Amino acid sequence: MTMQIGSIARLGSAALLLLCSLVACSDGDSGTPLVVRRDSAGVRIVEAMRPLWGDSSLWRIDPDPVVDLTLSGTGPAHEFYRAGSMKQRPDGSLAIADGSSREVRVFSETGEFQASFGGEGDGPGEFRRLRRIGNAGDTLLAFGDGRVTVVAPDLSVVRTFDVDFFTTDLHVLSGGAILPEMSRPVLPMDGLAGRVRRPEPLILFDLEGTLIDSIGEVRGPELYVLVRDGSYVGSAALWFADRSHVAALGPHILRGSSDMMQVEELDASGNLVRILRIPDYPLDLSAAKIATERSHVLDGFPPGSTSVLKTVLEAVPASGNRPAFADILVDPSGAVWLELYRGESEQDQPQEWLVLRADGIWLGTVRIPDRFTLSDITMDAVLGVWRDELDVAHPQVLQLTRN
Repeated sequence: MTMQIGSIARLGSAALLLLCSLVACSDGDSGTPLVVRRDSAGVRIVEAMRPLWGDSSLWRIDPDPVVDLTLSGTGPAHEFYRAGSMKQRPDGSLAIADGSSREVRVFSETGEFQASFGGEGDGPGEFRRLRRIGNAGDTLLAFGDGRVTVVAPDLSVVRTFDVDFFTTDLHVLSGGAILPEMSRPVLPMDGLAGRVRRPEPLILFDLEGTLIDSIGEVRGPELYVLVRDGSYVGSAALWFADRSHVAALGPHILRGSSDMMQVEELDASGNLVRILRIPDYPLDLSAAKIATERSHVLDGFPPGSTSVLKTVLEAVPASGNRPAFADILVDPSGAVWLELYRGESEQDQPQEWLVLRADGIWLGTVRIPDRFTLSDITMDAVLGVWRDELDVAHPQVLQLTRN
């Protein structure tokens, strides 16, 4: 069923591209077109002018789980703390990274525990910190603190290799290349002060851990480095800081800097081939919103606190705009999901994702159920972690209906 739906989605996108490829595409409305396309120096630019769905969402996520791994069995295998990255494997099984036990646990499609690997330590298949998991075909990847563990379908450890210690995520291209996503801190010896936004490299590795090539860079997060009387005090992100995000789109790479609602598509050599953009997407940031964010964070420190972090945060300025998005995911149809940014003072608001179809048409926004954090998307489900009122983690599969 998933393959049929995916094939239909791709055929529909291809047909629409043929119909709309000359200048603009409309859904019959005599007003603003849905999308405008043009070529510039060999780069395809797709500008989505308005959402196809209008003000309502035609895709729905059912809050009642299809599978809840906390409730689908008993015992330690079904107890999670600091559960994070969750993926569906090619055979339909479910893999979840538990940051507390440093284990990757694998369950059947219906939630029965099957096997696990990992644990705290420095040996092969062990982790000091477990950040993310990912699929490279039927091979499973797990990493943390700069070390990637490559695991066979039977969960035996094939090899480990090192990437940059400040890698925060891994993205796997369909050809098997691995793209680490990095975010390095600013250190005293860097000699920087004030507002800083340094570039971060884009480097591809193969599954053996061999460097393939350096293919470009992204803009790092907006930071503020506090220096007083010639001495480094500390650094922190700007209030509502822009930062870059990357994702894999088949054999290509998506990168986007959140200072605008735009993502760029690069081929595996780093050449820019397409830009998806929503022009004039509102990212206004009011003084009142900045003040609310500052108060929310600073009021969390104990009265009279003299911590270095608080000192830095009190000096940090705000970014010039609200970040457009906080993450990028790509579903099996090639649709690009952009998580709309929420500040620390806005975390009680539902998580929402803006969706661009594979051809660049802006569909609309999908709202995520309360207390649920999205980790992976299939054609008919989303995977992630829901937290109950006691903050107990429930890795879940929720049904996604694409009307």
